[in-house]
Amino acid sequence: MDTTAGSSAPQHTDGPRLGQVVAALAAVLSAASGAVHLGYAPHHLSEDWAHGWFFVVVGALQIAFAVLVVARPRRWLWATALVLNVAVIATWVVSRTSGLPVGPEALRHEDASAPDIVCTALEAGVVVLAAIALAAPERLTRPVRQRWIAGASVVTVSGLAVVAASLMLTPSYVDDHGGADHVHEAGADGHDHATTVALDGSTPCEQSGPAASPGQVATDAEGHSHRGPSPQQVLTQAQRHELAAQQAQARTVAQRYPTVADAEAAGYRMSVTYVPCIGAHYTNAAYAVSFDPARPSELLYDGTRPDSKIVGLSYLVFSPGGAPEGFAGPNDQWHQHNFNGGLCMARGVVIGGEALSDAECAERGGKKTALEGIWMLHDWVVPGWECSWGAFAGECPELGGRSGGTAWDEPAPRDSGQGDGQQAVGG
Repeated sequence: MDTTAGSSAPQHTDGPRLGQVVAALAAVLSAASGAVHLGYAPHHLSEDWAHGWFFVVVGALQIAFAVLVVARPRRWLWATALVLNVAVIATWVVSRTSGLPVGPEALRHEDASAPDIVCTALEAGVVVLAAIALAAPERLTRPVRQRWIAGASVVTVSGLAVVAASLMLTPSYVDDHGGADHVHEAGADGHDHATTVALDGSTPCEQSGPAASPGQVATDAEGHSHRGPSPQQVLTQAQRHELAAQQAQARTVAQRYPTVADAEAAGYRMSVTYVPCIGAHYTNAAYAVSFDPARPSELLYDGTRPDSKIVGLSYLVFSPGGAPEGFAGPNDQWHQHNFNGGLCMARGVVIGGEALSDAECAERGGKKTALEGIWMLHDWVVPGWECSWGAFAGECPELGGRSGGTAWDEPAPRDSGQGDGQQAVGG
């Protein structure tokens, strides 16, 4: 009896241990997930350094685990893999539901895409295997009796993981991920506007009054000014990627100056009181010497109180040779305010639009001023205010309210539907 048991013992020790099989499976799943993270890191780095480096660090750690778990599996290593992958999965769930609290699109949730789902599935597999290794370490020392089943399992799972990860790294998925989840450039803004608000008189902007200025609205093929959605042209892939990076920089401004008080503390001063469709303008002339997506010379707010919230950006640039080279692509249509002698200004503040005559402007205590060489462009990229007439539209249809008040006031009866064409305007 003892001899039989002794002779049979080698049959149980020659084959692979269960722990080796579990480690091999975890290594393949982790390496595949890490490869996907590293493959998408360059795109995310072009949007935001924190987002991009998150992908770099997570991908590197997942690949490092894949190497170490095969070479020197340890309990602390399994525990680290469990915590890391649970944290990454939780971060992904939050980003696809309520939105992450930080980053260029803070608190804006993204749609799930194939690369996200595949990567999360691979990470979930690592979590399950790590949990098994930690819960029953004594079982990992047992030999595998059915070697062919273990081998087939490792080959099958490995093959599926490698094929799935490889597919997610092909140009079709990488480009779609950049365009659908992060670039969002169906318009010209870095955001996907599936629908465009029509010009039918129902928007808060239209209900608050007429177009603020001929320079503020679009121009049709015959050269006539009209308010409404800004015309869009198709962008190339290179233009889309460059625009996405520029708009990521622009969106960080909303985080730096969320209120009027923050803008004033940074040197911005009110140049236009609140006007429906375009907001209250706060200007820092030091930034008007050149175009920089991260340093707009004007910030737009929903009122002029210290706690009024930012709703958009405006780039006022001195460029006497013509419109400046601004955002990538042809959709950033810059404008000027030189019609009928320009704006009515007093002590650096716009107090009337271009429709005013010299006499009418003088009655208000101002002087008509043509802003020669000054070009302006709105950029509606503040989260929550991605205006449906386009990121670079002269007006935002969602921005209503009352001139001299806030975006949340009821329109003045004299403004609604007709107005006198004398609203104060700016960039």
